[in-house]
Amino acid sequence: MKAMRVPEFGPPEVLRLDEIEKPTPGYGEALVRVHAVGVNRMDVELRGGVYGKEALTDFYFGRLIEFPHTPGIEPAGVVEAVGEGVTEVNVGDRVVPHSHLSCGHCRHCRSGVDNACAQLRVLGVQTSGVGGYAEYFVWPARNLIPLPETVSFEEGASLLVNYGPVWFGLIERANLRPGETLLVTGASGGCGHAAIQVGKLVGARVIALGGSEEKLADLRARGADVAIDYRDGDFSAAVMEATGGEGADVVCELVGADTWTQSMASAALRGRLVVIGSHGGIRAELNLGELFGKNVQITGVTRANHATMAKLVRLAGEGLLRPAVWRTMPLAEAAEAHRLMEERRHSGKIVLTVT
Repeated sequence: MKAMRVPEFGPPEVLRLDEIEKPTPGYGEALVRVHAVGVNRMDVELRGGVYGKEALTDFYFGRLIEFPHTPGIEPAGVVEAVGEGVTEVNVGDRVVPHSHLSCGHCRHCRSGVDNACAQLRVLGVQTSGVGGYAEYFVWPARNLIPLPETVSFEEGASLLVNYGPVWFGLIERANLRPGETLLVTGASGGCGHAAIQVGKLVGARVIALGGSEEKLADLRARGADVAIDYRDGDFSAAVMEATGGEGADVVCELVGADTWTQSMASAALRGRLVVIGSHGGIRAELNLGELFGKNVQITGVTRANHATMAKLVRLAGEGLLRPAVWRTMPLAEAAEAHRLMEERRHSGKIVLTVT
């Protein structure tokens, strides 16, 4: 089979389309033929050897990377074969993976919060030789989620990384409620679009940040009630003006250090900051006086648990969530897809088609 692999850390050009052995499912596993796979910032930074502007090898998962590495966190496809003991799926089923593996027996896994498992391994990151940038991948059948016929493979490949942590963070952790104000940083990316949709779905007022007139217009078209150009300087002042001096009840922080100070300043009294991304820098200063003075709650979110992911796929099947696919490109053009993401030319999801 063909797989797009990373032979060493480097620029987009290091990506290499290789012919490798087609995997065989073992006990409890299923072989999935990939139709589409989402492109994510994690793919790009893993290929480049950095994370949040720091060396990827400084992180535990960076030290686990074995070359050549097959990236790809969120593929969507069809079950082609199953191993012994599989009862969860059948050949011909359309599926997406719950794209992380957990131990299943720690206190977090037993309580249903498997995304907090200390042994968590993410598809295409800590799974040596297994990733979505390939014609096939093998995955535990219990970690596959049915993909409704009403959701295309391209849309299915846009749900896992973006909608999962956004829903888990905003709804299940921050308890975003109807009538509240939600501020979304990095709103033009896949997670940003997901946050706008989730916010509007629950009846919140959404303020979104963008970096060009074209992107601001796009954010408004996608449902943002207010779109602010972060290039104009201190966006917290604009947030305060848009909220009558109150600030945002919930801040969806998708950037990290580059926006952190202003995100804190934008939070309302008793505001909740949900940190989902830090690709714009992982180290930021925290004014503790501002934190306790405003009674602010800060929550960090790593991915989403299995139950949340299954719920989101069902909501997409019912048409209540609709991923914004900005561009589809063949797997062979993965390097160009990475370049587009690095240059921030996209507005929404970039998806690679495999078959």
